[in-house]
This record gives sequence, C-alpha cells and structure tokens, in this order.
Amino acid sequence: MKRTLCIVLALLLALALPASSLAERDGVRLPELGDSASRSLSISQERRLGEELIREVRQRVPLHADPEVQYYISDLGQRLLARADGPDFDYNFFVVDSPAINAFAMPGGNIGINTGLIVRTESESELAGVMAHEIAHVTQRHIARRLEAQRGSGFRTLGIIMAAILMGMQDPEMGSAAAMTGIAGSVQEQLNYSRNHEREADNIGMRILADAGLDPEGMPRFFERLQQATQFQTRPPEFLSTHPVTENRIAESRARAQGYQPREIQESPLYGMIRARLLVERSSDPEDAARHFRSVLEGDSENAYARYGLALALTEKGETDEAKALLHQLMDEAGEQIFYFSALARAQWKAGNRDEALDTYRLALELFPDNYPLAHGYADALLRAGEPGEARNVIQRQIRRGGSPEPALYQLLAQAATDAGRPHESRMAMAEYYQLHGQLRLAIEQLNQVIDGPDSGLYDQSRAVSRRQELVRAYEDRNR
Repeated sequence: MKRTLCIVLALLLALALPASSLAERDGVRLPELGDSASRSLSISQERRLGEELIREVRQRVPLHADPEVQYYISDLGQRLLARADGPDFDYNFFVVDSPAINAFAMPGGNIGINTGLIVRTESESELAGVMAHEIAHVTQRHIARRLEAQRGSGFRTLGIIMAAILMGMQDPEMGSAAAMTGIAGSVQEQLNYSRNHEREADNIGMRILADAGLDPEGMPRFFERLQQATQFQTRPPEFLSTHPVTENRIAESRARAQGYQPREIQESPLYGMIRARLLVERSSDPEDAARHFRSVLEGDSENAYARYGLALALTEKGETDEAKALLHQLMDEAGEQIFYFSALARAQWKAGNRDEALDTYRLALELFPDNYPLAHGYADALLRAGEPGEARNVIQRQIRRGGSPEPALYQLLAQAATDAGRPHESRMAMAEYYQLHGQLRLAIEQLNQVIDGPDSGLYDQSRAVSRRQELVRAYEDRNR
C-alpha cells in the first residue's frame, strides 16, 4: 500500500466536497443515511456506516494476518476503552500490514493501527497514547461534528470522501486527487477546526491513558521523538501528515502529562513480545534479526524481549534446540505466558516433533481456555497433522465464544470442514467469510449451493435458507 488510508480519512474531518457520482464509479455503495440536508450524523447512522466501511477495508487493505498481533492490539484497545466515555459503538481494532507510521479512526468505532507504528514506538505507553488519541476522536464524535459544521452538505460530503478513501487504497494519487478537486470553504477555518479536534483528542486521550494505568508521558514523548526523527525528511510520515505536531502542541501535551499524580505504571510484557514478532517478520533474513537480538543481549543478558525475539529468529533459521531452551528458560522465570506457549509449539513443530507441539497447544488451552491466538494456532497445527475433525471442533468452539468475528477463523473452518468431508459446512463457513468482507453476492452463492445440493441434509438446508434470507435483505438494502 503506497499510502495509507489515514491520509484521505483525515479529509473526512477537514474538507467539504461537492456531490458526485464517484462512489458509483468505483463500485462502492454506502448505506442510505437519509436526507442530505440533515445537519448531523446519528449514532445509529454512524454505526451502519462503520459496518459498511470496515467490510470495504477488509477487501481493499492489506490487514495483518498474525492472530497474536491482532489479539494484543484488541486487548490493549479494550483496556483503554474501559476508561473512556462515549457512544455505545462496537469498537473494532484492526492491524494494517504496512511499514508506514500511522493510526487512524473511522466511523462507528473502527480503529486501525499500522505495524510500522507498533515497531516505531519504544514502550506500551507510547503505543497506547496513540491509540487513546484515536479512541478520543471516536468518543468525541469528531466525524459527526465535522459533517454538522458543513451546514447541510454533510452526508453528500461523506459519500464523496468515503469513495475517495476507497479509491486511494488502490490508487493513492487518484484518491487524493478526487478529494482535493472538491475542496470548498475557507482553508483556514478548516485547519482551525482540525486543530481543535486534535487538541481535544490529546486531552481526552491522555486522561484515558492515565486512568488505564499507563504513563501519560508516553503521548508527548512519542510525538516529540517522531517529529525530531523526521524533521529533515521532505515527506513526513502519514501520521504527522494527518495529525500535525507542533512544538507548541508537544509542550502543551507534556505540561498536561506532568499534571497527573505520579503512580505505578502497569505496562504489559506482551508489548515487547509483539514488537519482537514484528521485527523478526520484517527482517529479510532471520539471521539479521538474530544478530539484532544478540546485540541487545550483549548489553542486557536478562532482557526477556530480546530472548523471546531471538528464539523466534532461531526457529525461523531452523536452530530449534537453542530456541526451545530460551523459551523454557523464559517460562521458568516468568511463568506461563500465552505467547511463550505458541512460540514453543512452533519451535517443536519446526523440529519435527509434531506430537510435542500439539501437546503444548493442548496444555496452553487448558490454562487459557478459548484464547483466540492459541485456538487458531492449534487448529492450524491439527489441520497440518491430518486431524481436520478435531480442528473443526476447536474452531467452532472459538466461534461460539462470541466477541468480534474474525474472518480468518471462518476461512480456517471452511478448510477443516472440507478436509473432514463436510462440503456443505465448508460452504456455510465461506458464506460467513465473504459476508464479513462485504461480498454479499459471493456469500449468497455459497448458500445457494448448500440449498440446491442433492446430498444436503434437511438441517443444513434449513440453516442455509434462513441465513440467505438475512443476506438477501442486506444486499437489497445496500443496493437501493
């Protein structure tokens, strides 16, 4: 992705555009929001808009597939949300697979975090500071307030900007041009309004950060370091393009952070593990990653983050004995950790000890029942071990657990059902996968195959008919 979603998303808060057929031209259909002369975006309308847009994002944006990274970001997001006040949205935190330093808030509580941002931070408080800032954009309803300020052109403005966003995901220059050609109103007025939003998001975000037991200094510290590191670049990171950071803003933020009473900072060890995972993943050669972590250990031999990262890099290199020794050492010192178990299972599998790996996953799930990354890893290992029936059971149990549905789980379930000789169940799973990506026609086609299948049982046909009715209604509503 040449430029990330956030550049054009920022225009949603800053620009007014005239009506256009751009959305239709790009094949993007936004939900009917009512009279375009309405002055505000209701919570229910924003929620519907968010649901539609996240489906488009799943189709058009490279999302990071690692369940452990997604689990951590969602967990941190929920920790922050527990200290936030605002509309009753179903918040969804997702990870974009991009080295660009960026994070962005979308309608309805959808918040995206780039892998490049995670790697660039140096503490959980820094990462959480950015996330809290984005949460504040949602809780303070900055999108709705920006639209209301457009005095009646709000919904038409929204449609054109959303279309530009989605075009920009595929062709950044075209998306930006589409947005820029429709700028209306006073530029200075728009900039001031945006600065007010940024200041408010700083204030609210810092309170959320401190109330969650994290370091409020993390927010100004990251902003300042990012500004200093990029001040001589001709093109700043996307985050600075859409969240302008000035010396005055940093000073205000630091003064505000110092006003909080000193308290014990409660940062999770999972932050360092996730950062290590991404560093290994981004290395072109696992030997480079191993060299990096060994250099860290030369100065701090007890550094758990570096030992974990080294174990991951060694596993990738095939040096599994040392990797397993490091992980056992970490588990002896720190006790059972979800990510230690999954890393150990991967090292055991890489060494050819498949039964040991499966036993490790089973033990981990006994200690952490229904944990998403462990369930996903165990099911995937079972499939590779030729045990699709058990893999199917693990995935179905995880889906029944509820929470935010993960498209990857339905895709894995479809594979397990196929391998277990349950083709109709596989099609039902793929229908859910397509539905979550907004591809309703493909989802309905999968259900039609179940309904019309000569060997479909009455139970499968009944489920498919009921689900098809729901998706057909959704498809018709979208295309009105």
